[in-house]
Amino acid sequence: MAELQDNALLLRRVAYGDTSYIVHFLGKTQGRFTLMARGARRPKSPFRASLEPLHELHLTWRAGRTGMGTLTDVERGGMCMDTSHSLEGLQLCAVAAQLFRDGDPHGFDELLRAFKLLAERQVDTGLLVGVWQLLSDSGLIGPLDHCWQCASAADDLAWQHAELHCPDCGGGDAVSVGLRRTIAALMHSVTVRMSARDLTMWQAMIQDVLRQHGLKPMNVCR
Repeated sequence: MAELQDNALLLRRVAYGDTSYIVHFLGKTQGRFTLMARGARRPKSPFRASLEPLHELHLTWRAGRTGMGTLTDVERGGMCMDTSHSLEGLQLCAVAAQLFRDGDPHGFDELLRAFKLLAERQVDTGLLVGVWQLLSDSGLIGPLDHCWQCASAADDLAWQHAELHCPDCGGGDAVSVGLRRTIAALMHSVTVRMSARDLTMWQAMIQDVLRQHGLKPMNVCR
């Protein structure tokens, strides 16, 4: 059977039997897919040092006749971020693993973009920026200057049921124009800073969106 190849990002590894892994990837052309890495947990396995998250990988595998394929080779590229951001990078992988399911053609470019945003920013904002970008790419959040229910532009917006609402669409906790402008600026600039109070509110908004869509909340590392 012919072998297949793709560049990919590792999402998670699951121990299988005594020596193997079931490994979930986001491929540049394949999207979300799963492979069996036979013997990868053995001390002398060539996969042992290569199957690591937060690196861009080049994979070779054989497709399965009825089920998952079998990994045959892995080349590990450079790390996608500095090690100082590695805990937050793993959190982005955990969020992406929930947003992109097996067979979904998307995810690779979206997670790389989130990694880049994280790598460029301070630790206190990098994770929030990266997760917000993943949620935006997945269509779970809307623009910060419009009501997410009726799409009307408004300065007076409130947060309710994991959405921004104008006064006509419901009440909730007010989200100031200043906070919304700072979030928008953070998505595009590495020099913007956010107050501790606004960081706490933004984090709560993100956790709310994750819960509302049946996803596990972030584990805030620091």
